Amino acid sequence: MKDKIIDASIQSLRQEGLRFSVDVLAERLRISKKTIYKYFPTKEALAYAMYERYYEKLREKIRTLVQQGRDTPEEELLLCYLDSAKMVSREIFNKYSLNQVIGDFALNGHAAVWKAIRPYVCKTMSDEEAKIYQLIVDGALERTIACKADPAAVIGMLRKIK
Repeated sequence: MKDKIIDASIQSLRQEGLRFSVDVLAERLRISKKTIYKYFPTKEALAYAMYERYYEKLREKIRTLVQQGRDTPEEELLLCYLDSAKMVSREIFNKYSLNQVIGDFALNGHAAVWKAIRPYVCKTMSDEEAKIYQLIVDGALERTIACKADPAAVIGMLRKIK
C-alpha cells in the first residue's frame, strides 16, 4: 500500500498540480486519509518519499535512454529535465510550504538531472557555454510551465539555438 500511495501521489501532483491534496489522493486510491497517515505520519514524510521515488525513477529512465546504443535522444532527455522542473516549480513549493529539507532534496534531485543529461545535450560546448545554455533552458522551461506552452515545440527551438 505504501508504494501505491507514493506512486499515486506523484501521479496526482503531475495531473492536478496545485489542486493536489491528501483528500484527493485518498479519494483516488479509495482509502481513508487515516490510511495514508498510517504510512506517512505527516505531509512532509509523504512529500519526501514522493520526491525520493520520483528522482529514483527519473534517474533510471535517463540511464535507459543513454544506454540504448543509438544517438542519445536529446529531446527526450530535455523532456526529462522539463518534467523535473515541473516537480520543483515555485508554485508547488509555495502552495505546499514544503520544509527546507524536502525543498533542498528536490532541488538537488533536479540539479542532478541536469548533471546527468548535460554531456548529451551540451556535447561539444565548453563549460562556460554549457552554463549559459542551462540558463537559457531553465528560463525557457520555467516559462513553458507557466504558460502551458507546447513542450515539444519549445525543446525543438532550444535545440536549434545550440
